[in-house]
Amino acid sequence: MTAVPALDQLRFPIHYLEVTEALVRSRGGRVGDVRAACGLPAAGAPQQPAWIDGRQMLQSAGIAHQHCLPDEPPSLQILRHFPLSAHGTLGMLAMTQATLGEALDLALQYHAMVMPLFEFRRQPDTAEGAHVRVVPVLDLGPFAEVMAEVVIGALANVKPYVAGQEPVLRAQFAHAAQWPPEAYASFFGIAPVFDAPWHGFTVPRALLAAPLITGNRATSAQLEGLLLREAPGGVQARPLTHRVRQSVLAGLRKGKVPTGESVAFELAMSVRTLSRRLQDEQQTLGAIVEHVRMEYAELLLRDGPDTVEAVARLAGFANASSFTRAFKRATGFTPAELRERLRGR
Repeated sequence: MTAVPALDQLRFPIHYLEVTEALVRSRGGRVGDVRAACGLPAAGAPQQPAWIDGRQMLQSAGIAHQHCLPDEPPSLQILRHFPLSAHGTLGMLAMTQATLGEALDLALQYHAMVMPLFEFRRQPDTAEGAHVRVVPVLDLGPFAEVMAEVVIGALANVKPYVAGQEPVLRAQFAHAAQWPPEAYASFFGIAPVFDAPWHGFTVPRALLAAPLITGNRATSAQLEGLLLREAPGGVQARPLTHRVRQSVLAGLRKGKVPTGESVAFELAMSVRTLSRRLQDEQQTLGAIVEHVRMEYAELLLRDGPDTVEAVARLAGFANASSFTRAFKRATGFTPAELRERLRGR
């Protein structure tokens, strides 16, 4: 099982607190109170932290929420002050990728370095596009819904750097809509889906190859080196986990359930080294394989074979009974129940 980190163990770039300061400033509030409430030195102090911890992050989010007006979704009011550069070096790195698809790949690889409250899990691509499931790591209490909307919505702020007018992503949220979905259309370009089985988003296939007007490979290489030097390590830096997930998914699509030996061989390391490095990221190969199998099964239930038996076989299970038990344990639904929800949309 993946260990759940404590909130004060997590690190976030100070830029996120500056998003709150920008919102407070726009409302005529006392900007200096934000850092004071978070236990940080004033903005003009000589020693400025580059990172804040999870408790300071949620304190800042609470202040932002208090300064939101009642006439539109709070997440949209926060997102107006959340440019791509608010992700720090990672945001700038994403902007320098050649295409939107490359920016997505990079964000999935490194997002945990700056936003460890959520896991981003890429699902198998379909004719519709690239699908990403966004999974909360911690219970965020009253901020859970707004944070999910902000985390996914912040990715849509890549739009000014992509040629064309089509929305760069289609968002979905697991919670019920507190506002008419159309209220979000002006920001996302299309109304999100609410009451979905999970949080996530889809980048349309036609846009994956769309060039970014800010793409620059030399600058990208410099920024990636800087990101790796400055980012916090430990529980939230999980680049190997991302690579293992992609390897497992590729194996499943070829009809094979990957083993430790096959994954280690593909990643050019021993099984022992693979296990040790995954432990450093507080992951295990078994947990990753189980997650990816369930997510692959969910895709098959939506778009794949008509029978649960066929889905079970393609997801690497010996029979439908063992698949149904594992699926119910992992998702809370039987395969038939989830298929009805997915295909009913």
